[in-house]
Amino acid sequence: MSFQYVTIYYGPCDSFHTVAHKPQKLRGLRDRLQILGYRVDLVQVLFVNYCMLEICGHEVFRCNIQNLLFNMPYESDPVCQRAVKAVQQATVMLNRARNHLWIWKLIEEQIFVRSVYAPKDFWTTETTQLTPFSTCLDCVKCCGILAQKKVKQ
Repeated sequence: MSFQYVTIYYGPCDSFHTVAHKPQKLRGLRDRLQILGYRVDLVQVLFVNYCMLEICGHEVFRCNIQNLLFNMPYESDPVCQRAVKAVQQATVMLNRARNHLWIWKLIEEQIFVRSVYAPKDFWTTETTQLTPFSTCLDCVKCCGILAQKKVKQ
């Protein structure tokens, strides 16, 4: 699941002696998250005065839905601003955790662990047949260069 996917669970709001789901309270929050590039799903639940934001199965922010202002933009609602900030911070932290785990898994599997099923390492010495070096006598016959050793007496 993507870190850019936010699920908002909200319950019915108890106001003016009525209990009903009011997605209008989430308008500023939903609009701001969509502007920032998040995909937002609203899910109704049966808990009264409940609002919870979730990313990748992790609870990011929870509040009383009565604290959100009715049909107001992001800039006018301080609780909405805190919720958006919490979503952005959670996205950064989840991204860092994923990268950290990915790098350690890569190091563990690719560098330190070599097994029968791992890709084989091929080197040029294994694939090419090299002839041994020529001796001094071969150079005299071929090039006419004489190489002599000094003999210790």
